[in-house]
Amino acid sequence: MKILHFDCNATTAASEPVIAAMLPWLGRPGANPSATHPSGRAAGRAVREARAQVAAMIGAAEPTSVVFTSSGSESTAMAFGSARAAALESNSGEPRPMAISTAEHSATRKCAARAAAGTEVITVPVNRDGELDREAALAAIARRPALLSLILLNNETGVISDLEGLGAAARNHGVLFHVDAVQAPGKTPIDVAALDCDYLSLSAHKFHGPRGIGALYVRPGAPITPLFLGGPQEEERRAGTENVPGIVGMGVAAEAARERALSTPSQAEIAARRDRLEAAILEGCPGSFVHGGGARRRASNTSSIGFDLAGTGLDATALLGMLHDGGLEVSAGSACNSSKMAPSPVLRAMGCDDQTASSALRFSIAAAGMPDAATDEEVSDCIARVLEAHGALAALKG
Repeated sequence: MKILHFDCNATTAASEPVIAAMLPWLGRPGANPSATHPSGRAAGRAVREARAQVAAMIGAAEPTSVVFTSSGSESTAMAFGSARAAALESNSGEPRPMAISTAEHSATRKCAARAAAGTEVITVPVNRDGELDREAALAAIARRPALLSLILLNNETGVISDLEGLGAAARNHGVLFHVDAVQAPGKTPIDVAALDCDYLSLSAHKFHGPRGIGALYVRPGAPITPLFLGGPQEEERRAGTENVPGIVGMGVAAEAARERALSTPSQAEIAARRDRLEAAILEGCPGSFVHGGGARRRASNTSSIGFDLAGTGLDATALLGMLHDGGLEVSAGSACNSSKMAPSPVLRAMGCDDQTASSALRFSIAAAGMPDAATDEEVSDCIARVLEAHGALAALKG
């Protein structure tokens, strides 16, 4: 039985150029960028080149504004920790609130709760299509939280947020602005100048780079507090010997992701497969619908499909299990939470009840030309397996 992988928002396969760039650094002696001997200096040059590649992907003028981390979650934690520390220092030791939307990743929700200890987390609602309520966002900014953190491209629904002008509004009120761009590379252009953000989180494995390496963009002059102390790496912003193979791989992946995001034909090809998948499932599974389908902007690769399982006594757990047993790899919402199978907080924020929020599956397709990209034939096979599994569950309802 052929395994079909339609869960590329959870992780992507590293591309062949990424692997080729990383391999020499995995076994190279002396490749510590802090060392002053020739091998160390070569490693330092490789890290600087990758830093410039990541900076170019996000439109950052200064490559040194990119701090390499272990993941998007670490990057987000660093942004919140830095904002809390800055607020305590400027506010006579008193914390200030944190502000996030109701459709954020669990890393943002948990970091906000910790950073807001002693005060509150201000939440900005989204509409039924997962789009940010901009008026509510401006109202939240007016309450002067220490940090406003918003997701650029939602990992569950693919909805792309309109963040234009919010960075300037935040700055006018003395509020730091963090953008979770973990899912965005390769799917939509990223420009930190246009976003006017102080921080922006990235994770390489979401755009065909290696796992275990991420980055935080820090606007020059924005406060930054290290999560842990040690050596002077990353200009004393993130201690610990750099993961040179991972950093090199992230740089190569960033260069390719920037090109994909700007390529209309590339995005159109992926969107055509997504649209065919959605149309066939909606036609073959009565009562099904696309979460965020009415949004003004949505990632070309992502479909969050709600299934009508009311009356079966079942939720997406049963459907997911049948699909996995049948060799189709998809997820129920965020892969970071899908093992728990609780109603998706993102879908609940979009107005879904618990039953509806528990009856959704996410299909996410890799970029064309990548090792895990789906062919037209595989999309057809995916559709057939979904319809077969759904039909079996529908028979239980009858």
